[in-house]
Amino acid sequence: MIQQRSGLQFLLLIGLLAGSGVFLAHAQVPFPGQCSEVKVVEDFDVEAYLGIWYEYSKYPFAFEIGKKCIYANYSIIDNETLSVVNGGINRLTGNPSDISGTAKVIGPARLAVAFFPGQQTTRANYLVLGTDYESYSVVYSCTNVTSLLNIKIVWILTREREPTAATIAAAKQVLADNKISQSFLIDTLQSKCPKLDSNGTDLGAEDLTGGDPIDAFVGTVLPNAIEKA
Repeated sequence: MIQQRSGLQFLLLIGLLAGSGVFLAHAQVPFPGQCSEVKVVEDFDVEAYLGIWYEYSKYPFAFEIGKKCIYANYSIIDNETLSVVNGGINRLTGNPSDISGTAKVIGPARLAVAFFPGQQTTRANYLVLGTDYESYSVVYSCTNVTSLLNIKIVWILTREREPTAATIAAAKQVLADNKISQSFLIDTLQSKCPKLDSNGTDLGAEDLTGGDPIDAFVGTVLPNAIEKA
């Protein structure tokens, strides 16, 4: 009875927060309790991390609904700050779009990424849990909403649009080692994408549309995430 009551209280809290837009604003996945401790890369090499990373999979994320060919490009601004450019292709129109921001280095493998004016850069919201710099990176973010609820987002990034099975296995092992659920990961479409040079410049592609299906985020993924949480 106690466990059942606790579960009902948690679902009620999620419903209230969903109504107020607390986690739906960023469409991160809700989990009960507080953010758990995770292990980041201790001897993180910022310079080796620079360049283009392609998004292989992620937790549901509202800003990326209906997009494919998603990538991130990191470059140096100064000793404490990186430039961040996130880009992708609209699956319906085939039109590219990108957004620029900054990432302040808070500590080893702990960055505060901001894309909008006034966005705080004092708390790390981009934690690198594991990377070999040459093939994969596992990025994690968690925010405590209340004492009963936290919201998480996870990204698996790769240097190649179509990584090997061994690369993905290594990335998912990082999640397993940190006891982070892989149930909510959604693969990102990286087919019929523009070719990028080392600076992220679009070198063009033959066909960027191709009738890819639109995200089942609102209708399937998010409700399942709430149910599983």
